[in-house]
Amino acid sequence: MSSILFANEESGYHVLRLDNNLNAVGIAPVISVGSEYEFIGEFENNAKHGKQFAFKEIKLVPPDNEEKILAFLGGGLIPGVGPATARKIVKQFGMQTMEILESRPQELAQIKGISATRAQSIGAGYLEVREMQSVMMWLQRFEITLNLSLKIYQQYGKDTVATVAKNPYALIETIDGVGFITADNMAKKLGVAYNGTFRVRAGVVHILKISAETDGNTYMTLPDLLKKCCRLLRINMEDLTPTFNKIVEELCLDRVVVPVDMDGVQGLQLVRFFNAEKAIAQKLLSLMQETKQPADVDDLIEHYQELQGITFHETQKEAIRQAVTGGVTVITGGPGTGKTTVIKAILYINNANEYTTQMLAPTGRAAKRVEETTGQSAMTIHRCLEKFSHEPRDSYITQDMVIIDEVSMCDCLLMASLLRKVLDGTKVVFIGDSDQLPSVGAGNVLADIIESGVVPTIRLTHVYRTGDKATIAINAHRINRGEMPFLDNQSSDFFYINADTPEQIKNEILGLCSSRLPQYLGTDDSKVQVLAPLRQGVAGVNNLNQCLQAIINPPDSDKAELVYGETIFRVGDRVMHTVNNYKQEWIKNNEEGKGVFNGDIGKIIEINKLTSEVTVKLEDGRVTIYPRSELSALTLSYAITVHKSQGCEFDAVVIPIATAAYMIMTRNLLYTAVTRAKRLVVLVGKQENVQRMVNNTYTKTRNSCLNKYLQYFKDMAY
Repeated sequence: MSSILFANEESGYHVLRLDNNLNAVGIAPVISVGSEYEFIGEFENNAKHGKQFAFKEIKLVPPDNEEKILAFLGGGLIPGVGPATARKIVKQFGMQTMEILESRPQELAQIKGISATRAQSIGAGYLEVREMQSVMMWLQRFEITLNLSLKIYQQYGKDTVATVAKNPYALIETIDGVGFITADNMAKKLGVAYNGTFRVRAGVVHILKISAETDGNTYMTLPDLLKKCCRLLRINMEDLTPTFNKIVEELCLDRVVVPVDMDGVQGLQLVRFFNAEKAIAQKLLSLMQETKQPADVDDLIEHYQELQGITFHETQKEAIRQAVTGGVTVITGGPGTGKTTVIKAILYINNANEYTTQMLAPTGRAAKRVEETTGQSAMTIHRCLEKFSHEPRDSYITQDMVIIDEVSMCDCLLMASLLRKVLDGTKVVFIGDSDQLPSVGAGNVLADIIESGVVPTIRLTHVYRTGDKATIAINAHRINRGEMPFLDNQSSDFFYINADTPEQIKNEILGLCSSRLPQYLGTDDSKVQVLAPLRQGVAGVNNLNQCLQAIINPPDSDKAELVYGETIFRVGDRVMHTVNNYKQEWIKNNEEGKGVFNGDIGKIIEINKLTSEVTVKLEDGRVTIYPRSELSALTLSYAITVHKSQGCEFDAVVIPIATAAYMIMTRNLLYTAVTRAKRLVVLVGKQENVQRMVNNTYTKTRNSCLNKYLQYFKDMAY
């Protein structure tokens, strides 16, 4: 093979120029120019590129002369061996080179400049590369991406082929990114029994995982699980039930799942969710037992009122007292109910008693907002946990109190991870709005804690914002009560624009975001955010992003751009990170760290067209680089879904209200979208659709066990 014309790092798709000037195309692992390969496939005539060879399998052919050995070694695949070192090795050992590398690498130390340690390292590197290439090439027959192939190899190493050949369904339990369809296709090619127990077991685990990922459930009832298995596996219930029951017992014995009894209905819970929800319940009950008691609480509340020239509602006083004297407290309420004022009073009392406080929030935007409104430094939960990754396992948060804002966004896995780092005796205060959408991840943490009745909860209901600029809060509460928001355009912070069709909605939004709202607010377009209920359609996130990009950040010869899938990324684009990546590196001033998380928003500041790397500056000043293989984690964010906006606050929010499915256009979705706005809300659509959303109380029920575990462990303590 003479050259690599094209390589997609994510999918592994390659266009290779062969020595006979013919192009070969297909999925391949890491390729070394100059090495010799055997391709298995067939010729095809491509309409654009003419005759080419489409390969299904590729095998590395061992080099059989010194020139080929030199090309192989100098290709950069073996760590520590470049062209110069390769020439020295081949000159010394000639045709024996491959045997030396494989069987007697210590002899490489005969070469000047290669120590005994380095010789062993080169030998180990060669064996690893050879093994990895062999395994990766074998995996390509299943037409999976290189990233996924690499994950499989990293998990199983030299046992990959034996493991996958015996039971490809096992990958569902061990490899993130392998779903049932992928494993099922692999099984068909390997001849694994269609109705065998491997397949049924895989189906059960897959459905439990998908239920958590897409519906937020931490458990499923057995009847529901059996029904879904029948549909997935295409086996009727009568035939499947005996094997299903056997598999459930096996999974329980293997501790892949845990049986649960929810009010007499039997269910199954993946062990990681069982461990998380149980840990949360036990830790909260432990934290409620012993805490420091501050002095002069009532006097300090009165003094704070005098300093600020305010008068607390009795419910606010109750919230402050409970937070500073109790072990765990929940303070919940909608916009304008004084949650921030309560937090500031709590901080005042803590400072007066020389208690330290750690402020946390699920997202960077939420943490920044807490800092701005309270004057107290804050960080994201992920950042807090990331700090402990460099500390001993027995290191903990050392502050006397931990206050967590926007708790409705926290899934059970994140909350469990956080509480594990909280020492007994630390006070914990949860702040959130229980009427907002639940977390994107699995679980129903805030709602379960409140509904359990175990943790003291104070609900703030009185709205303090009044006047012309209070309509956002007033309308949010009206929506939450099932009343139509005021749409008369008589205020300066809440507007309604009638638009009958999706096309009209789109056109109104383009004008609002590109010029009218920035001019009205006296700010730039980055302060205006579209929050759309839908992804698809003319007025959906995907189309609006393309249209807004074309107006706000159009093509320019001075702006580098990169095409990735159906998205064009351009310098100056607003983008959002959409998955949690604990390993992604960033730099901020002279500080370096790891971790970029779902919901982080930023702007593209550089695109390297040579390497296809995209550099993004996040809103908090961190700068991070995305290689092409990681660009799937990045999306344009001129428009985002309402779900992705949780924990965020924007100066201006524009909400398209188009006709859509009943289960999507709900009251709490509209309520959540409206409460994301700080200065201005604009609804665009038909009034009857706004009315439908206000009337629609549908909420997708989440199956979670935290409520039950809190009550169970509380009862055990008595």
